[in-house]
Amino acid sequence: MPGYTWTSSGLIHYPMIDRVDLSPDGQRVAYAVRFPYMTENASEFRYAVWLAAADGQSPPIQLTHGESAAQPAWSPDGQRIAFLRKTPANGRTGVWVMPADGGEAWPITGSEDLGDVTQFKWSPSGEQIAFLAAPWGAEKTQRLARRDDVVHWRVDFDFAQLHVVDVSGPGEPLNTARALTAGRRHVVGLGWSPDGARLAYTHRASPLFDTWSSMRLGVVSVAPGAGPLDLGPVSNRDGAPAYSPDGRWIACEVGIEDNHWPFGGYIHLFPAEGGPSRRLAPTSDLHPALIGWDAEGRGVYVADQTGLSTQIVFLPADGSDATVSVAADTLITARGLNAANRLALVMEDFHQPQAVFVADLLGADGQAQAHKVVQPTAAAYPDGPLPRTKLLHWESPDGFNIEGILYLPAGYDEAGGEKLPLLLHVHGGPSAVFQRQFAATPYYYTPAALCERGIALLRINPRGSGGYGKDFRFSNLEDWGGGDYRDLQQGVDAVIELGIADPERLGVCGWSYGGYMTSWTITQTQRFKAASIGAAVTNPLHFSGSADLPSFIPDFFNGEFWERPDFYRQHSPLSYVQNVQTPSIIQHGAADERVPLEQGLILFNALSRRGVPVDMYIYPRQGHAINEPRLLADAIQRNLDWFSAMLGTPADA
Repeated sequence: MPGYTWTSSGLIHYPMIDRVDLSPDGQRVAYAVRFPYMTENASEFRYAVWLAAADGQSPPIQLTHGESAAQPAWSPDGQRIAFLRKTPANGRTGVWVMPADGGEAWPITGSEDLGDVTQFKWSPSGEQIAFLAAPWGAEKTQRLARRDDVVHWRVDFDFAQLHVVDVSGPGEPLNTARALTAGRRHVVGLGWSPDGARLAYTHRASPLFDTWSSMRLGVVSVAPGAGPLDLGPVSNRDGAPAYSPDGRWIACEVGIEDNHWPFGGYIHLFPAEGGPSRRLAPTSDLHPALIGWDAEGRGVYVADQTGLSTQIVFLPADGSDATVSVAADTLITARGLNAANRLALVMEDFHQPQAVFVADLLGADGQAQAHKVVQPTAAAYPDGPLPRTKLLHWESPDGFNIEGILYLPAGYDEAGGEKLPLLLHVHGGPSAVFQRQFAATPYYYTPAALCERGIALLRINPRGSGGYGKDFRFSNLEDWGGGDYRDLQQGVDAVIELGIADPERLGVCGWSYGGYMTSWTITQTQRFKAASIGAAVTNPLHFSGSADLPSFIPDFFNGEFWERPDFYRQHSPLSYVQNVQTPSIIQHGAADERVPLEQGLILFNALSRRGVPVDMYIYPRQGHAINEPRLLADAIQRNLDWFSAMLGTPADA
């Protein structure tokens, strides 16, 4: 048996960077690194806050140890760093503060009357912190203790509200937080005015992500007595508003479709005192992620997907054309902008693990060059052979340009004539997109681990994917399993025609929508010898009535399941399950509300009763993603073992 470098137990130690923030003077970078915490009785991912010099000339320093510390944020004076950590007294996540040079941290929040803090921001003076948390209350505690916690479905929500608290010093008693919002509204984003007198916030009808189209932008005074100001609907996904440096404008993304899940949007500028908004120039993908304002108030910076890469774009406040500020063939996963137009970035590529970079932005005056600051390391993380990558492009018969990434084993010689087993990996969404992610990032189907076992991996961005503009993203409406399926099969055909893939050793896999497409694929063809189906929509008719996103399928199918039952059946893998011959494994989280467990169970039962070889693995406590290290390692290992055995490669050592 060969000894592999990329094992499931090693992959989960990948030092993934969660958040990055620049000091006000731009000289230091704080960032959070994920690590697995596993004991005899525990298995969880935690985060530690690290500090690095922005010039990259000195080794980084780990500031926190033990309990998880996430979302580091510098105080305006650069003397302190705040972060999120569980409070021992009640086990709920709160805001903590520590000296920027290291030392003991102390809690800023921790009231029994509040639930978990989900996000926070320093006030411009550094004397207050605004944060989001749902009220808890003594009654809730008592009901839980009495086991009298009946839920009134879709009525009893934990609405996150906007709070503000005075920052206490080390050893001082906690100050009482004051709620600035109340009622049946769920606050999802916040931003301080430059004078610290007001907060902009975005809110929707409920915590359900399904209600994003109800999102509105408001302003509330920090001082008691003044009522909130409603600035209007924004219908956006992320909900992060940002004041201009002079306080006159509030930037916020506004969706252009009220109820379509593929989504598209623009950045709008709202007058801070109320009035009609002004739309800024479009980005190439029409899905801009707001980063922040230029220091002089000339415009805003956004992140924009462009196919396999990410670019930083400047949108002038006067509405003139967008300009690219940072362009690189990389994936950018985190951004942190300070008040001096210095930007911290987390960047990666196929052969480059996540690393922290810094760039000095130039507004509309030109592109900036990012320089590398630090690449986190982990002693337990392997350093093994990385696959070769080959970018593929082809045109569909109906005129769509399709892009794919082919991962090949290190050292594979195309000229040698060897044909490899090929695994087709379908992404989720469906409007997600495969980008230039590090090839050894731990995932259910990790390219580096599969290629080390002699399996080529093909990732395709079929029609409906993000990163290629609104028209492409909306092109699979009313067509799940149609054009997208043909795009995927055309990509497999292309790799076979190159002489790389063995047509007798093909596999297919995917999670969520990728699981739907995997289920659909094995009902439409017998060319695949093995399948792995993760958290899959297998029955859209039932999914629409049981998932936490009841509008999701109706938006894509242009009608509710009771309005178009025949159409739903036509696009359901279960309607064609009698065609399946492909041996399969099914993986699903037991607590998945996004794609309920019954979606996997019904496919398992159907295949079992038909005599198709199938095994199902249910991961306890897990939702739509597997977030415990041991369980994630299990899911990875089962896929490695499955495809190694079924596609004719050696078993894992």
